[in-house]
Amino acid sequence: MKHSFLNMLALLICSRTLSRCFAFTPMPALKTARFASTAQFSNISDNKRQRRIAINVEPDASSTGTNSDSDSDTDTDTSVSPDPSPEIQTHLAEGLCAVYKPLEWSSNDVVMYIRGMLERDARGRGIKLPKRRSKSKKKVKVGHGGTLDPLATGVLVLGIGSGTKKLQEYLKGSKKYRAGVELGFETATLDMEGGREHVMANATKTGPTEHVTEDMIITDVIPQFTGDIMQKPPIYSAIRKNGKRLYEQARAGMTEDDIEIELREVSIHSLEYLSTDDNGKGLPCFGLDVECGGGTYIRSLVRDMGYALDTCATMTSLERTKQGQFGLDDALAKDDWSSENIYAAVERSNANLAALAEKEKEEE
Repeated sequence: MKHSFLNMLALLICSRTLSRCFAFTPMPALKTARFASTAQFSNISDNKRQRRIAINVEPDASSTGTNSDSDSDTDTDTSVSPDPSPEIQTHLAEGLCAVYKPLEWSSNDVVMYIRGMLERDARGRGIKLPKRRSKSKKKVKVGHGGTLDPLATGVLVLGIGSGTKKLQEYLKGSKKYRAGVELGFETATLDMEGGREHVMANATKTGPTEHVTEDMIITDVIPQFTGDIMQKPPIYSAIRKNGKRLYEQARAGMTEDDIEIELREVSIHSLEYLSTDDNGKGLPCFGLDVECGGGTYIRSLVRDMGYALDTCATMTSLERTKQGQFGLDDALAKDDWSSENIYAAVERSNANLAALAEKEKEEE
């Protein structure tokens, strides 16, 4: 009994002590204070959020109240997140076109010139272009569909933008040329590089011409060079051999005796004799109209025809008159090269190709 009484007394004292300790902060008061504080911070957060929206939204006619059809307050999402403006295109048109390559320009010179022109146009429209070596899709893309030597002129097919992917078929496709020929001498480059005075002073071979007649050319020689023939490319060409371009090795002093240049099969679809060259000169000068497949060197054709005539020959001029569906009438002259004309030519080409595809589909 004594112990029970003492235990009850201890519990009573502890209970009174605890009541005094927490009397100044009753639990309901703590809960009320905590909830009030949460609501206060929520209001502050809402106010900040509203201020941020107010700062980001630019006033327009619908928000000033001047328009009777202004959006209501429930439409604020539309004004906060406007539709993005359409992306500016790097190329205004993509596809193929043709230009007339000037004399003494390399094919790469033309590509670089046109690319630079289109790059200036793109920058003028607000496009920030990457470096040319970049793999970015935003860079201006220009390529050509078959090399023309610097001393050649005529149709050069260009690919713009995605059109560069279509150029491979033009490298292999049919082409037409008009060439000038002069019998009696041969040069290292098989053309008139360096001018007539230089050529005549540095001819690598010479031969007679008095025995050559038009009938010999038309009847005996031209049939030999029509169809599929084997041809040896010129040493001054861009073909790679032993890891270097042939012309690089030739300029280093090597000759055909030092380099084994393999014969290649090429296709001559048609070969027509012209009684005069581009300057109106007759024998020992004459002209040729040639339609051939890809990989054909007209300089080599002229050289080999000279050998077949028991003499030697040099190509004095060369003009590409057609490549694929592009002829001289389709090729933009140098004075007409501008971004507007290039893009317009691409659009015409796209329309012509679409019409041709539709016609072929109907004929099937």
